[in-house]
Amino acid sequence: MKSLNIALAGLCLLFSSAQDAGKAPAYAFDPQKLAWLVGTWEMKEGEKITEETWLPLKGSQMFGVSQTYNSKKTVFFEFLRIMIKQDMINYIPQPGGDPPVAFYIKQLDYHVAMWENPKHDHPQRIRYERTDKGMTATISLHDGTQPKPFVFTRQSQPAKSP
Repeated sequence: MKSLNIALAGLCLLFSSAQDAGKAPAYAFDPQKLAWLVGTWEMKEGEKITEETWLPLKGSQMFGVSQTYNSKKTVFFEFLRIMIKQDMINYIPQPGGDPPVAFYIKQLDYHVAMWENPKHDHPQRIRYERTDKGMTATISLHDGTQPKPFVFTRQSQPAKSP
C-alpha cells in the first residue's frame, strides 16, 4: 500500500509538471505592464522635435527608435530595445548608433518603468513615467541626482516634417 501511495504521488507530481510546462513563464516583473509605452511620443523644443516610437512586445523584445530633428537635419538618434532575459527586463539603448549598454529593471508597474546601471558614466538611471498628458522619460545618476526630464505627448501618427 505504501508503494502505491508513493507511485500515485509521483504521478501527481509528473502531471502537475506537465501542466506547468504549457504555461507562460513567470517573471519577476510582468512585461505586459509596458504595453502603455507602445506608440509614438513627441516632444517639441523650439525648432527641434523629438519623436520616440515603440513597437509592441513580440517574442522576448520590444524595439524602439528615437530621433531629434529640425527642418534641416537630424541632430540625434537612438536605437532602443527592451529585452526579456531569463526573469529580467533589460533596457538597451544605443545612442547615435554606439555599442549597446544594458540597464536592469528596478521598478515596473502600470505607470512607471525604471532601469539602472550604476557602472555606466551617465545616465545611470532611466525612468519612464506615464502621466495624464503623456509620458516623461528622465535620465539621471543612480541616486536620482542630475535629472534631465524629457516630456512627451502621445501622437497617433509620427509628426510631419516642419
